[in-house]
Amino acid sequence: MTFQWTKDGDGWISRAGDGPIFTMRLRPKGDGRWDWEIVRGDSKPVIATGIVSSLGAAKTIAANFVNRSGLV
Repeated sequence: MTFQWTKDGDGWISRAGDGPIFTMRLRPKGDGRWDWEIVRGDSKPVIATGIVSSLGAAKTIAANFVNRSGLV
């Protein structure tokens, strides 16, 4: 599945599935790394999160989590 990423302040956001089923948010940290988090729908709590070294890595990890969930 291909995800459409949209600029959200200083970060990025993408929604996956109808409803949506998941919302993926990526935010830069002050040291050049990126924080990623995934929530069900548009609400809390966070079901997956992490910190990686680049924006590309954050997009890849978040997309892999959603694709492997089997829900979209």
